[in-house]
Amino acid sequence: MLNRWVSVWLMVCPGILGLSFLPGLLDVSPSYAKGAGVIQSDPSSAQDSGEAHLRLGIDFFLTDELNVAIDEFREASRQRPDYADAYHNLGVALAKTGDLTGALAAWSQAERLDVQAGSLRYHLSALVSFNYGISLVRDGRLTEAMEQWQGALRIQPDFPEAHYALGLGYVAAGNPVPAVAHFQETLRHTPDWPNVYEALGLAYYESHEYVLAEQAWSQALALKPDFPKVHANLGLLRLQEGNYQEAIRHSREALTLQPELVAAHYNVGVALFAKGDESASVPSLEMALSLDPRLTSARLLLGVVWSRIGNWAQAASLWREALHRDPFAKDGVWLHHNLGVAMAAMGLVDEAVAEFSVVAGQRPEWAPGWSRLGSALMATRQWEKAVGALETAARLQPAWAHLHLAIGKAHAEAGKLPQAVAAFQRAVALEPRFVDAWFHLGVVLRAQNRSGEAVEPLRRAAEGGSGEAQSLLASMYANGSGVDRNVPLAMLWWFRSSQASMADSLTQTAKEQLSQFRRGLYQHLFSPNDRQEVLTGFGLIREDLHRSAPFHRLHAQVGNEEGTWDHVTPTEPVLAWVIDHALAWDQSAQHKLHAWYVNGERGRLVPADPRIRNYFLQTAKEGDPFSCQVVRTFAADFSDRSIADWQLAEKWCSDQTKIPGL
Repeated sequence: MLNRWVSVWLMVCPGILGLSFLPGLLDVSPSYAKGAGVIQSDPSSAQDSGEAHLRLGIDFFLTDELNVAIDEFREASRQRPDYADAYHNLGVALAKTGDLTGALAAWSQAERLDVQAGSLRYHLSALVSFNYGISLVRDGRLTEAMEQWQGALRIQPDFPEAHYALGLGYVAAGNPVPAVAHFQETLRHTPDWPNVYEALGLAYYESHEYVLAEQAWSQALALKPDFPKVHANLGLLRLQEGNYQEAIRHSREALTLQPELVAAHYNVGVALFAKGDESASVPSLEMALSLDPRLTSARLLLGVVWSRIGNWAQAASLWREALHRDPFAKDGVWLHHNLGVAMAAMGLVDEAVAEFSVVAGQRPEWAPGWSRLGSALMATRQWEKAVGALETAARLQPAWAHLHLAIGKAHAEAGKLPQAVAAFQRAVALEPRFVDAWFHLGVVLRAQNRSGEAVEPLRRAAEGGSGEAQSLLASMYANGSGVDRNVPLAMLWWFRSSQASMADSLTQTAKEQLSQFRRGLYQHLFSPNDRQEVLTGFGLIREDLHRSAPFHRLHAQVGNEEGTWDHVTPTEPVLAWVIDHALAWDQSAQHKLHAWYVNGERGRLVPADPRIRNYFLQTAKEGDPFSCQVVRTFAADFSDRSIADWQLAEKWCSDQTKIPGL
């Protein structure tokens, strides 16, 4: 009873992934439209042999086959000695290999051949540092690349591409504030470069300056309306604001321009999930994954979708795959957490312990991780370890009442009842309406033979709606266990227990107890004193029903005692309420039910309602004379489709089943 697995809950990494903003080598030409730092050739000269070698060199450069690229660029310059583009690209390739002397010589030759060559605007030493930085970032050496760009700016402070590259580097390093300054300096020199506004918006976004981010992205669109990444980023902003429909619109606009834009597919999936269209989010998330199998956040969220529909195995498979692909992902703690929840849901509690242990190790300051670990350890009956984990969580989050409840349960299971009492008392002190904690406090006090002290906690739990507490209090009052024997109060608590919305063994037991009391009254099995106690109990139940009338008009129409039911309309809640009144020994309610069963009520209730029929069948079996009269009437009506039920109940009416005295 005390070791209950807490309800599972899932977590998704709270940050939404943005766009990839540092894909590789940056533009260095004045047009800002030449990719990868390599000047693209004029397609009109495609037949030229030198041009063909230049194109091959560019292809090999982009696939990092640098030695082959260098050979092709040299062959292009050999066949066309005046080919400035070949020398320029040769310099870029040599710079990437670290041959800065060779790069400088190639760029000098390009400048001599063509005064419009890309290197003309730059101090050659600054250009060497810049391009070497580009090479380094392509190899994943961001810190070293940033040092090269800083060196380029020391040589030539008005080098806009170096400011742009350095700004991107700061954003990639998680330091958006200096990035903003570098982007602004870039725009001072090149105010019409839309990519810089896009990057500036990202820096503002990372700084939580969302208004400024939107302004920067809007300026990027003003310069370049068909800029898919900016549309996707605006969708991200709308997602951040909770405006999911607009987030979807912007992201789909981005996909119209660039159908394989991973971030846009992902953001559509996130927005649909957040809207509650979980199944609709799956295609977008799966598309994002197909385009970028390393997108851990998409696997994380897809797993959550599958878990919501109860497919824990599929969810766990996705989360394991994410961890396999990226063991050190920034979402890793959530993956381990959710995988632990999945293991627990599938009954694999040892595996759950292992996953939550990882969570606690990776985030030792996070109380929910320790709480999860403690709950998993309780499921494996490792009580002492569970207490240790839960108490760690409680030290981190001392006002979390549910932690103290769990600590109390673990102590109780370990047989340490005084410690359990202290933990439950702490829980109710923190949360005075904590029904479950009051109930467990009462149970443990009873286990210590402190039944008198247990009554108040159990009463608080019972009044809070705990069916277990209501049933236990009813038994205590019926038997005089730790309290003065009080049959009317026992009946009242059994009635409340019987009203639970989810039927279980406790509600069935409560209904059977009340049925026994009615049978005893119908069959005159009680002494005068006992009979009066039972009638008093049914009176308490009717008072309770009167306080919970389905709508306020009933208070005026029907009093506590048998009243007038002529103006009561049999809506569904009212019908159930009148049946409860009839079961609580209200004969006028019983007669009203008979009238409804025979005649119905136009527009509200058809005749022969099965709920009313079940009432008469039940009370006839208990020996109610009026119900037996009704049963005999319908048992003789061969046109009634339920005649078999009526005839069976008729046999019960002749029985004289007795119950033990109270």
